Amino acid sequence: MVQRHKIHRQLCSAFALLGLCLFAAAPTHAAGSLIFKWVDKDGVVSYSQAAPTEQGAHDVTSFTVESLPIAQQRVAARMLANLEKVANADNAAREKRIKQADQKVEAALERLQKAEHQLSEGSTPTGADRVGNVGGHARLRDSYFNRVTRLQDDVDKAQQALNDAYALRDSL
Repeated sequence: MVQRHKIHRQLCSAFALLGLCLFAAAPTHAAGSLIFKWVDKDGVVSYSQAAPTEQGAHDVTSFTVESLPIAQQRVAARMLANLEKVANADNAAREKRIKQADQKVEAALERLQKAEHQLSEGSTPTGADRVGNVGGHARLRDSYFNRVTRLQDDVDKAQQALNDAYALRDSL
């Protein structure tokens, strides 16, 4: 959606400079060269290679690059090629961000699994954790409870890191 609005603004500026605002609809030729022009509900003129889908769009016209005068065809073709290049670069950058986010999710998941394993292992009292034997029952030292609390904190932090990594990934 953001990319579409960016392209709309670029097309609008470029076509306004070229004096294309008054072109009427032309027959469809190559699908990639068909350009739509419309006015939205706020009176903003927009251009796109896709028909408008928003509510309130009116005065929809379309034309092809081929229907323009030769000089404007060249300019429009260069502009469309540049927009495609920018869109491809934006897509590559987005894919890179997604890959990095996936790596963060994987690392956070591994950290959580390790922390849970350490909690499981560390929760079992050892002989050093026991104090005396009163009535057949041993008391546990404070060090045991401190260790388990620290291990649980590690699990909680790892879980939060995983949640944050998922939220980042979902926002892309």
